[in-house]
Amino acid sequence: MNRSAGQKILRIALPVLTGCLLVALWYGIKAAFQLHDFILPAPHDVLAAFYQERATLLPATAVTLAGAGLGFLASAVIGFLMSLALVSSKWLRYGIYPYIIFMQMTPIIATAAIIVILFDVGLQSVALIAFLIGFFPVVASTLQGLLSVPEGQREMFRLYRASPWQELLFLRIPNSLPWFFTGLKIAATLAVIGSVTGEIFAGSTSRSGGLGFMIMIYKSELKIAAIYAATLICCLLGFLFVATVLYFRHLALHQWHESALPGRE
Repeated sequence: MNRSAGQKILRIALPVLTGCLLVALWYGIKAAFQLHDFILPAPHDVLAAFYQERATLLPATAVTLAGAGLGFLASAVIGFLMSLALVSSKWLRYGIYPYIIFMQMTPIIATAAIIVILFDVGLQSVALIAFLIGFFPVVASTLQGLLSVPEGQREMFRLYRASPWQELLFLRIPNSLPWFFTGLKIAATLAVIGSVTGEIFAGSTSRSGGLGFMIMIYKSELKIAAIYAATLICCLLGFLFVATVLYFRHLALHQWHESALPGRE
C-alpha cells in the first residue's frame, strides 16, 4: 500500500472512529448522570425520532437547504464581486469597507427583525439572512488575497506594461483563489446557521416551514428527541456545504497551489 492510499484510508477511518467514540461518550454521560430523555435522549432515540418525523423533517430539510443554498450562492458571487470593486479603488475601499464590518457586527436577531419588517416572512427573508451572515467572510478573505500579491510579481507585470485589468485578471484573481475558498468555507458553515436562524424569526407561518421553524414547533410540543434529530440534520447540511466547497477548491487549486497538492490537503 502506497503512502497516498494509506492517507486516504486514515482520512476516512479516523473520523469514523472519532464518531463512534463520541456516540459511546454520549451513552456514557447519559448513564453516568442518569439523565432523563427530556434532557438528553439516547442516540438511538434521536434516530427513532427522525424516522417517526421523516414525513415532516424531509420537506423541512428541503426548505432549509433552499434558503441556505440561495444565501450562500449570493454571498459567494456578490462577495467576490464586491472584493474586486474594493481592490480596484482605494477610495471605494476606505469608504465602504468600514460599513461592511459594521453590518457584520449587527446582531443577527436584530437584523432578522428588520428584514421581516422590510420583506415579510418567507424564503426571501430567510435567504437574505443567510446571505448577510456569509457575505463578510467572503469579502474579508478574498480582499486580503487580492491585496497580498508578492511585490516581485507586481513589478514583473509593470515591467511588461500590463494594464490594471490584466494585472487583476492574470495576477490578483489567481493569487486570491485560496483566500476566496477559505472565505467560502467559513460562509458555508454559517449558511445553514443563518438559514435556521432566519426560519425561527422569518420562516413559514405553517408546518411546511424549514428546520428552524420545526425546532420551534417541536419545542412547543416537548418532542425533545425530534429537536435533536432536526439539529443533527442541520449539522449534516453544514457538512454538505463545506464538502461542496472543498470539492471545487480541489478542482481549482490541486494542479498548481501548494496548499492543495497531494498530501497537504
